[in-house]
Amino acid sequence: MPIALNIVGRSFARDAFTRALSADAFVRAMLDFERALALAEGDIGVVPQDAARVIAKICTDLTLSAEALAVEGKRSGSLAVPLVKALTEHVARADARASAFVHYGSTSQDVLDTALVLCLKPCLADADAVLAAAVASLAGHARRHAGVVMLGRTLMQPAAPITAGLKIARWAAALHRCRLRLAEARERALCIQLGGAVGTLDALGGKRASVRNGVAMRLHLGEARQWHDQRDELTRLMVELAIVTETIGKIARDVSLLSQAEVGEMLESPPAKGVGGSSAMPHKRNPVACLQALTAAARVPGLVATLLSSSLGEHERALGGWQAELVTIPELVDAAGGALDAIERIADGLVVNAERMKANLEALGGLVFSERLARLIARETDRASAQALVDDWSSVAVRDRRHLKHVALAARPSLAGGIDTVFSLEAIVAELASLLDETLSGVGGENP
Repeated sequence: MPIALNIVGRSFARDAFTRALSADAFVRAMLDFERALALAEGDIGVVPQDAARVIAKICTDLTLSAEALAVEGKRSGSLAVPLVKALTEHVARADARASAFVHYGSTSQDVLDTALVLCLKPCLADADAVLAAAVASLAGHARRHAGVVMLGRTLMQPAAPITAGLKIARWAAALHRCRLRLAEARERALCIQLGGAVGTLDALGGKRASVRNGVAMRLHLGEARQWHDQRDELTRLMVELAIVTETIGKIARDVSLLSQAEVGEMLESPPAKGVGGSSAMPHKRNPVACLQALTAAARVPGLVATLLSSSLGEHERALGGWQAELVTIPELVDAAGGALDAIERIADGLVVNAERMKANLEALGGLVFSERLARLIARETDRASAQALVDDWSSVAVRDRRHLKHVALAARPSLAGGIDTVFSLEAIVAELASLLDETLSGVGGENP
């Protein structure tokens, strides 16, 4: 069921996620479920305790071939069927009577869903740690570069100036929000699935709640009533992971654009020999962490669409939809792992080139201060007139290759008393300081 990454995909994957989503890890998770089920049922007398102990020991010691299970699973449409069959055969060799109680009262979906959740759990713990570290690192960068003015850009064109600190702070704040939402979704979704054939656990009768509790405690998962036919919490968790991936992708897009040689304002990390190299051009240092994040972000929307369309299941167990979900979720989680792997490197190694930011700003001859200049003019006239006047001055500045400040002073000498503040980088920094603090409020990072 879990993905076997192809060789290209492996180069974009996060190692911790690859291990957690491996075929062997999933088989082990299925056996862990069967072990927990047997012991929980044995504790309250649903099955004989001695039989439960035999089943539990076999589950602990047993190693099954994931490949063989996958091949056999095609016959039944469920990986759980050959696993239960193999487990029953091994238990029977040790105790024929005990074999009658393997998988007692459960069904294939219980095994597969719970095994999936068990495989997701370490991935989500790792994701939380990565996001926490990335937020702290980016917040630290934001504080350190609070005094660096750079071009703001809208529609891919120069806009009003901002600070590098504010830009990075917004990245940190977005990831912080992602972390909070993911933690809430994780808490609600990491639960066992135990419902039996149609979600009623008929075989357990009045002891169903006690068995659920016993299984959940042994697997260190949350206890939940059956959710095999209403999968909203799991879907929400996957959507939150998708949002994390797209948020990281947006950061990577910004960094990669700023790292272009003709811009040169940021790098994802200091240049290092052997990192980001080209097979043909020795001089190149490609932004490979950004590449990895953007690769993940490109994959995720289609995977989410598959999950949402799969949620239209039929009655008490879906035909095709649930199965498509089981195939798709590991792919989405793998993509998220790749994005997290990338943001870990970007947040830790980010390089800000303050000199290049200033040079790019100055190269535009003050045009990006036009909005600030119009606000100054508007004190003496209406806003529309001020905008029109500064628009005319900007055209003159471009035509004559003059600084906008000089054009404005030549046209209206009376501006001399206040125009310096309009074009002051120090004024920009002072005005945006409180906004940076507001953006980082509750996020963390180093104080100046």
